[in-house]
Amino acid sequence: MTFVPEAQLQAYVLALLRKELKHLSPGDFQVEKRFKLRIGHHEDDYDGAALWEAEGRADLLVLHGKRPLALFELKREDKNLSEDHVGQGRSYAAQLLDRPPLVIVSNGKETWVRQASNGEPLDPGLDGADFAEKLFSNIGKVAASNLAWAIEVLMGPETTVWVEAVRGRTDALIEQLTGDPDDPRLPYGRDLLFRRRATVDILSMLNDGAKAIVLEGAPLSGKSNVLRDLARLTRSSPDWAMLMINAATAGPGLFQRIANLFETTLEWSLSPQEVRTWLRRMSRSDRKPALILAVDGVAPGSAVASDLEELAETGFGDALRLVLSTDRADAILRGANGRTPGALEPVAKVIEVDLLDDQEFHYVREAIAPARLFFYGGAELSQEYRRPWILRAALAAGSTPDDEDVAAFMPASMGLKFVQTARQHLAKVGGDTARLFRLLARDALADGGEVSDALALTQANALVVRRDALGPASDAATAALAAQGWVKCSRHHGGEDIVVIRAPEFLVSELASELATRVSERLAQGAETAATELLWQSHRFFLGDLIGACAIVDLAARRRALPLELLAFLMNFFPEADTMTGKLVSAEGEDGKPFYMVFDEKGWVALADADGNPLSPFEPVDEGDEARSYKDMIAWMILSQLARLRSVFGDSDGDRFDFEIITHLGQCGFPLVNGGRAPMLHAIEDLGGAATVLDPGHALAEPLTAAIHKLVAEEWRSLDPFFEKVREANALPLTVRVQHALLALQNSASPGLPAWVDAKLEDFILPLRQEQQGTRFH
Repeated sequence: MTFVPEAQLQAYVLALLRKELKHLSPGDFQVEKRFKLRIGHHEDDYDGAALWEAEGRADLLVLHGKRPLALFELKREDKNLSEDHVGQGRSYAAQLLDRPPLVIVSNGKETWVRQASNGEPLDPGLDGADFAEKLFSNIGKVAASNLAWAIEVLMGPETTVWVEAVRGRTDALIEQLTGDPDDPRLPYGRDLLFRRRATVDILSMLNDGAKAIVLEGAPLSGKSNVLRDLARLTRSSPDWAMLMINAATAGPGLFQRIANLFETTLEWSLSPQEVRTWLRRMSRSDRKPALILAVDGVAPGSAVASDLEELAETGFGDALRLVLSTDRADAILRGANGRTPGALEPVAKVIEVDLLDDQEFHYVREAIAPARLFFYGGAELSQEYRRPWILRAALAAGSTPDDEDVAAFMPASMGLKFVQTARQHLAKVGGDTARLFRLLARDALADGGEVSDALALTQANALVVRRDALGPASDAATAALAAQGWVKCSRHHGGEDIVVIRAPEFLVSELASELATRVSERLAQGAETAATELLWQSHRFFLGDLIGACAIVDLAARRRALPLELLAFLMNFFPEADTMTGKLVSAEGEDGKPFYMVFDEKGWVALADADGNPLSPFEPVDEGDEARSYKDMIAWMILSQLARLRSVFGDSDGDRFDFEIITHLGQCGFPLVNGGRAPMLHAIEDLGGAATVLDPGHALAEPLTAAIHKLVAEEWRSLDPFFEKVREANALPLTVRVQHALLALQNSASPGLPAWVDAKLEDFILPLRQEQQGTRFH
């Protein structure tokens, strides 16, 4: 038999059928190359001719009179027939929704016709006019037989059925772990998936032969979503088929988890030892695709980690690849002492999943654009938006406009709406969840214990709580929250036991509420005491400016008045530019551990030990420019957040405190923006005389300028008093901030606003800048 093109397969098989089954009417035969297999509780479409060109074999379904008659396995002429081929054909037949009575295997030279129920040749008594009816009466024998063997064959490397089976189980797990964007207990937000560079790196390493890849990153850094994206990218791959296992929950080891999955979904009962055998059998296949076993949430010392170590110790072939996610790779690659290499370490590559880089943030923008959701210019400078959990919470607060001609814009910097939305979601959760988070927040605020440098750096970039700081009530609250899926407890690499928050926005909400109580109590001792408490606590926590600002809002709501003395203290707590000369600075490395830098008298920098002793030569920063930093920023960052809210004081509605904040803080000669673990180069407009602001394209990344933008967008028809205050302040940085806010509104969809903006720029801002800058303005 020569090689038959796929298009001619059906005609060729029909000719063989007419020759072998002479008792049946030839005009009633029909050959289908696509059919449905039922594996356990699931149905999968199967293309029986998919491997014809590559491997010279095809599995086809033969109908007679529209009833399934045979599973026909066709081989090229150069392929010898064997009983294994009969067994494989029987396994297909046993899993068809309508099971046929026959299995036929042929290479063109030989054709074997067997009974599907037992693999035996046809009974010689099956002949004559009632041949067809006698054949179809045997279908019940197939249905009544024990079919576990059939699943075992189909799930082996010799077929391609296992490919769709494991992909289907991965899809089902992802769907199970997918929820609304405002439910952070589930790792995947529905309709919210954006590309990560780590996914591309994984595929590149796999193609280069990596046997094991470990994704490491802090909780909520997006590791699970990288695996979700990997499943998407390999869904139709000829090279890779991915089986994903969720190891983030307490429970049995890896082999038992796989056995449970197959038992539940495929009705294939295996012991853990039989799963080991299956994995090794799959790993030694010489056919594509190879199996990717993706295990999400491997905890150090867990039964899953032990099984992975055992799998590595006994060895596995190249047709099995491991992709694992964990908080710290060395914790699962090394022994309990942290020094002895485990069996996985020699074959493992490590990929860090961290804050989104510029390209990944661009992917986010691409992903949300079809929903007509966009970020204002400058959002790329926001350190907060580089965190996947914040993006998810922020996007949950946004909504696609009903009008298809209208787009919605997300703020370029985080604001109090983030906390307001979190409280709405917390109320929606209901039960005692809010009270439990409040108990946790109360002890987190009261924590005055010493922490390691490593944990201090983590707390500057994420919301975690020391377990040693918890009292009996909050410890019980933590256990209840863990049972509900809101938190998990783990050991930080600094050595402390910590509580990791799966819904950090809920903790932000309750930290603000509890901080308002603490500040209220200290106001009895004076504004300075209250302000000291507010600033210290806000400085301690990630998103501290939001926590502090929301605490003031909560306090004002309880007192039904602004705490003016407290606010006056904050207004006069001026931030300052500072030189780095002679300073020792700690930062968090890619492995999550702290490293140190020391600056000399010229402002040059060198790596150092914890005592400030240089470990490398001093080098210039920013091409020889003196390194600078800013201190005492937190008070004005809190006020910048408050400036987004309409607030009044005194007896007149015209006494606007938000005007006072904007015109006072707006005179600052440098951008009022939060720093971060990896500060990005802000686009700066130099105003001369050492004064700088963010340039127009990025200006809304500064919360204060965003507050001006919001004020004008909402109240532009009645802002003469505000612009009069801007004129009275006569400060160039303030004038430029207002100008940048106006420029961002020139294309507003609000009727009349763009024309008003153009007039205000022409008649007010540009003349005022000319007065303030003189010949330097052009």
